[in-house]
Amino acid sequence: MERRPAVRWSTFHRCCFAVVDVAVAVLAVAATPVVWAGSQDAPGDRHGWLLVCEVALLTAVVASLPLSREVSVAGYVASCIAVAGTLAIVLGTVFATAQAAHDIRIRSHGLRSVSATVTDCHVTGRELGEDDDQVSYTYSCTYHWTVDGRAFSEEQSDADASDEGRQVKVWLDGGRMITQRPGGFAILIWIVCALAGLLAVFRIGVNAFDTVHRAVVPRRRAEDRGWTPGQ
Repeated sequence: MERRPAVRWSTFHRCCFAVVDVAVAVLAVAATPVVWAGSQDAPGDRHGWLLVCEVALLTAVVASLPLSREVSVAGYVASCIAVAGTLAIVLGTVFATAQAAHDIRIRSHGLRSVSATVTDCHVTGRELGEDDDQVSYTYSCTYHWTVDGRAFSEEQSDADASDEGRQVKVWLDGGRMITQRPGGFAILIWIVCALAGLLAVFRIGVNAFDTVHRAVVPRRRAEDRGWTPGQ
């Protein structure tokens, strides 16, 4: 059967593809500090990084529109899913690495402990058990403590409401207060997740971007022969 001539990609389309690649890379880089700091509830202004993420995402979407007209709908959707999945893997790895690093730092350094009074516990949500009749509630409480004669307070979610009105032991991590020190098993889980994520980034991530290239960019060898791959 006679093969139809392949549609050759113009310089404009190749530039669009390069812009998409760069925009996705910038999005991943800009989202990394946001995810890292957010996983630790670290204070600070992250609006700058979020703005970069928004601009990079918008740039990638706009630059991909001309490419969407040159490929099938299924190929374009598959490419978008591949890119989104790769970003999720990368940022999930960043989150797990941040948690592991933070927990290891807390375990390896002797944090100062103080007694804190628990007050103002209130319901923040509820969860249904296996039986719809069983409902468990989540609470948020405020902890009050003093250091060198100065009073501090902080509200914590997922607190134990039974501690209200009592004094409990808490640890001070810089400007933050934590109610529990991480256990060794939790650290091991985060390390395993981080390593699994790194492996996924190098294997699944590479395959995902390869899927994008095969779906969007025709093979140069096929173009030289003057026919579309797969025909």
